[in-house]
Amino acid sequence: MFKNILLSTVLCATLSAQSFEIFLQNSIKNSPYLKANSLSIAQANERAGVTTRYENPILSIEASNFSSDVGRSEVGYRAAISQPIRLWGISANRKDFANTQTSEAKSLVTLNRANLVANLSLLYIDYKSSVNVERLAEEELLISQKISLISKEHYENGTIARVKYIQAKLDASRVENTLNERKAATITTYYALLGLAGANEEVDIETAHKFVLSSNNSLENSAEIDYLKKQGLRASAEAELNANKLEWINLYGEFEQEPDQDIARVGVDIPLIFFNTKSEEKRIAKLQAKKLKLLTTNISNTRTMKLREIEKSLSVLDMLSRSTQILLASQQELLSMYEDAYKEASVNLIELQIIKNQMILTKEKAIIIKRQQEQKIVEHNLLTGEYND
Repeated sequence: MFKNILLSTVLCATLSAQSFEIFLQNSIKNSPYLKANSLSIAQANERAGVTTRYENPILSIEASNFSSDVGRSEVGYRAAISQPIRLWGISANRKDFANTQTSEAKSLVTLNRANLVANLSLLYIDYKSSVNVERLAEEELLISQKISLISKEHYENGTIARVKYIQAKLDASRVENTLNERKAATITTYYALLGLAGANEEVDIETAHKFVLSSNNSLENSAEIDYLKKQGLRASAEAELNANKLEWINLYGEFEQEPDQDIARVGVDIPLIFFNTKSEEKRIAKLQAKKLKLLTTNISNTRTMKLREIEKSLSVLDMLSRSTQILLASQQELLSMYEDAYKEASVNLIELQIIKNQMILTKEKAIIIKRQQEQKIVEHNLLTGEYND
């Protein structure tokens, strides 16, 4: 009867709760964090415009007063316009640099999205495990209360001492205290999940979601590695841009009218590259590009080892899960037999409680194993780019 009531309560809660898939989709759609990150693409586009834009022309106008004798003067004027001209090839370098800035920003947005999905998934796993542990405490409480009732009957019938009955009641109180601790842990994980999702109201979330391991075992689509590569490309493009010692020349034209003559001029101002050769900027950018390339190689090697570790860990955890389920089935059968025997007073209370505690520990171990498995799956999926889109 107690098990049926518990099952009905869990079933009703599951039917009215929101699935994790919908919760995740809504979180991604409404996340202020992701919306803020998406603005970085617009910022990169604007920076690209700054990188490729031309300088404004300069207009100069002046009036002159020419005087040859005292008391006699004539007015002249001069008008000039100049335009900085970007040298051939510089525009292509600036465009390439601007494109790498935009590409880097897009890659960062993808990385932040993937990390958010993975972190939400990990928090959901924590929440789901807390709920399952809480339900396990509820199940243990029902068993302890059942044992307490049986002990009360035996005590009233005179088949056991009062101390045994008190011991059974104390065990039920202990489990009830543990249940309250588990409820507090569930509340903590629940609000941590909502907080990361950026939710502005509470929502019931089901705990039946199962994480599926991606079939992809390569780092080809890793958002983290892609972002490091994009950073390297941006640094290389910056180095190419800074390799140009001379970027601009100034083309000008002017017209000057004097009392006895009109003068028209066309010329070019060419900077002389003596001191500011940009050699330092070029070396800095090249060193940054080399540094990012080495970091990318290091991260790639590290993540490759991590994938192998995850693969082997999942294999061991799978075997451990199967053996735990076999052990649990035997313990449940044994507990049922001891409960029946205790009703007939053919076994003592200590033996029954030992079997009960062993079964609860095995069930808790199964929950921990499941949690570890799903955490490894989320790590694997993040590394292989499953959460990029």
